[in-house]
Amino acid sequence: MAAAREFSNSINTFRAFFRTESSGGVFLLIAALIALIAANSPWSAGYLTFWHEYEAFINEGLMAIFFFLVGLEIRQEARSGQFRDPKSAALPIIAAIGGMVTPALIFAIFNSGSATSNGWAIPMATDIALALGALALLGDRIDTSLKVFLLTLAIADDLGSILVLGIFYSDGVSLVKIASSIGAVVLAWIIPLRGRFTTEKLIKIIHPWSAFIVIPLFALANIGIQIDVANIDQMLSTPVVIGIVIGRVIGKVAGITFFAWAAVKLGIAKLPAALSFKEIAGAGALAGMGLTVSLFVAKIAFTNQSAIADVKFALLVAALISGFLGIAMLRKFSSKQD
Repeated sequence: MAAAREFSNSINTFRAFFRTESSGGVFLLIAALIALIAANSPWSAGYLTFWHEYEAFINEGLMAIFFFLVGLEIRQEARSGQFRDPKSAALPIIAAIGGMVTPALIFAIFNSGSATSNGWAIPMATDIALALGALALLGDRIDTSLKVFLLTLAIADDLGSILVLGIFYSDGVSLVKIASSIGAVVLAWIIPLRGRFTTEKLIKIIHPWSAFIVIPLFALANIGIQIDVANIDQMLSTPVVIGIVIGRVIGKVAGITFFAWAAVKLGIAKLPAALSFKEIAGAGALAGMGLTVSLFVAKIAFTNQSAIADVKFALLVAALISGFLGIAMLRKFSSKQD
């Protein structure tokens, strides 16, 4: 009875998390649209000036809440979620590694020898809110195992990106940014939580604040870029944009699917009965949607504002293509389709 009750509580917690994260994805998209429209409107100067005043506070202050939540989610998964069982955790974790390595290699190839080569980690991260928000559009067509796979993959992806940030970009990170990203994740791991004040309860408290306030504010302050329609062909041809778009749209699908397939074939991981490799490929496409952590890395990797503008444009293009591609693939291949 106790085991059944624990399992039921875990499922209910996951469903509540999924609903909040999915709704948060909608808020993030709305904020991104507002930022883009305002930045390209007659009031763009006032809009950009206003958010520039608060950009540092949001990026290095409020974002600590987001990274603290990521740390709590990783801690929860490690202690009572999929990460607790090595065999169950292996599939999404290994898939996440493929989804990080492949886009990074593609970006590195297109930007080799250039001033932007240091941005190889930008296309690695998956935006949990966007990916789960897009998945939620498919409703009951999607089996719970696929939702759990994508969530676990995205959390492992975030952890990997944060580790890369700490190991390879530490020279360019201020103490404030270390505290707001890596420090916040570490704090979430070591903070003592016991009795009624559990990790699960703290996630429930912080999650809505992160999904509905912090991340939308981050989008409003960072995504507003002025797009010169007349020169859009030139923007699409820059190595940064090509590397990010191809890395995220193609690299994520290829890396996640191949690494998952190899892990199962080698006997390292087990494929859930309700999940197919075609569905994993669809989830891999959705994993190409990334804004939050990728933008955070870009602002550390680059000081050139033109390069950062290219990154923002590329991430938006990649997110749109990946979202439509992932939804189309899962509508076609989902095992629960009508």
